[in-house]
Amino acid sequence: MKGKHLSSVLILTAALLVAAYVVYDHRSDTQGNDPLDVYLENEGIDVADEGEVPDYEEVDETGVRPGMLLKDISLPVWDEEEEMSISDFRGDYVVLNIWATWCPPCREEMPELIQFQEDYGDAGVQVVGINNTTQEPNEETVGRFIDEFNISFPTLMARNNEVTLDYQVIAMPLTYILDPDGRIIIRHTGYLDYGVLEEFLDEAKERYEENGEASD
Repeated sequence: MKGKHLSSVLILTAALLVAAYVVYDHRSDTQGNDPLDVYLENEGIDVADEGEVPDYEEVDETGVRPGMLLKDISLPVWDEEEEMSISDFRGDYVVLNIWATWCPPCREEMPELIQFQEDYGDAGVQVVGINNTTQEPNEETVGRFIDEFNISFPTLMARNNEVTLDYQVIAMPLTYILDPDGRIIIRHTGYLDYGVLEEFLDEAKERYEENGEASD
């Protein structure tokens, strides 16, 4: 009897372990795949621990930290047959904004970016958008977003994972402020309003001029 009882306990225990695994495996398959779920889970912030941000300095290394050159990537332009590279915007201070249609703060800050381009476009500033197309349901959704906000600055389409990997896009919106040489001055994850953009531009100009790069 004891042997039968022990066998029954072992069988029941094994059945419970299998059931627990099935439930866990199902949750793993059904959770975390939706970009909005991931965004909300992370509260829209960059979850990477980047440590202390180094001071702006001239280096030839490409990377994602201030002082480094942002990797030059060529991407297709929305609703056009041509491609544009990040280096095409050299000579201007660049506000490079990486966004997605399902991202609430991306939607909230878009009018700020549009107004900023309108106000500073003639003063050597260029806003450039990169849609993280790999995380969109389809490109028609992107088109409706662009039409809704009447986005006037260039929108580049990240149709593969190169931008995500090379620019370390962990959460969105992600914005890089580049100096006229294509060097990173600021990397910012999260919502930006007009006032913060002006502060970032002032900081970019100050750092660029401190390094003796700005022309008189």
